[in-house]
Amino acid sequence: MYLSHPVRRMREDPLEGESVTVVVHVEDELTQDDIDAVETEIERVGGTIEDRLPFDGLCVQVAQEQLDDLCSVSGLESIETDNVLGIRGDPSEDM
Repeated sequence: MYLSHPVRRMREDPLEGESVTVVVHVEDELTQDDIDAVETEIERVGGTIEDRLPFDGLCVQVAQEQLDDLCSVSGLESIETDNVLGIRGDPSEDM
């Protein structure tokens, strides 16, 4: 599974009491039932699914201390911080 550098760093040295929003992508070959099971497991390890994204992506909020648990969820292809991917946009941009 691919982990972005910031996720690897937070996993190795989490800040107590701090949460992070990450984008999780599930493996391509999973069925919808498999994806539902992954979502259930993410919630079981303490993640909160904030949004479902295109291309089997999930926006997940999780305590930094629980990133290791999130990484253990079967069926994940990658975990990256949401700001690395720029999914939230830049608040200073003109709309």
